[in-house]
Amino acid sequence: MNLEVFLDELRAPKGAPGGGAASALAGAIGCALFQMVSGITLSLPRFAENKDKLENIHAESEKLFQRFLKLTEEDTEAYKQVELALKMPKNTPEEKDARRRAMQNAFRLATEVPVQVIETAVKSMALLPDILTYGNPNAITDVCVGFYMLDTAIRGASANAKINLISIKDEEFKVACNKKLEDAQNAASQYADTLSHAMKKAGLE
Repeated sequence: MNLEVFLDELRAPKGAPGGGAASALAGAIGCALFQMVSGITLSLPRFAENKDKLENIHAESEKLFQRFLKLTEEDTEAYKQVELALKMPKNTPEEKDARRRAMQNAFRLATEVPVQVIETAVKSMALLPDILTYGNPNAITDVCVGFYMLDTAIRGASANAKINLISIKDEEFKVACNKKLEDAQNAASQYADTLSHAMKKAGLE
């Protein structure tokens, strides 16, 4: 799906794609910017001594970019499963029980996908220190925007995960997911400090 088609789908008056898919797309944009910076730096002879590091950043960014694109589609499909479960009949005790189980499975999937978006965003943020160290310093604002997009992915996916967790009865699953959200937010905060330090050093803060 090209960008214009996706955005037309996003602005349509229907439930999916929605904020979850948009969060995953934000992550993909963040990785794309990291990949752009590493690619530009690799093309410049004066950074040749950092070739191995830059190639690793470039390759990892590509993997994570592709993962985000897949998660954009998976989030839309997960929401459709919730919609299907909600439309199930509930006229008899058996139908009510089947609907209840289907809803729990659907809400669980609709939580797991944004959690994967969050985990992918944190993995992407882990590239930040090397990009700041080995990347072309003239591209620091591109790195900055890339990080902000990854942070948006975490914030958006966290909101989606939390609203779905409200409907889930499995307390063990809820505790595990909330722990992942907390860990991701802590990691993002630490990487934000790393970026802030680099921005100050560059005279941009």
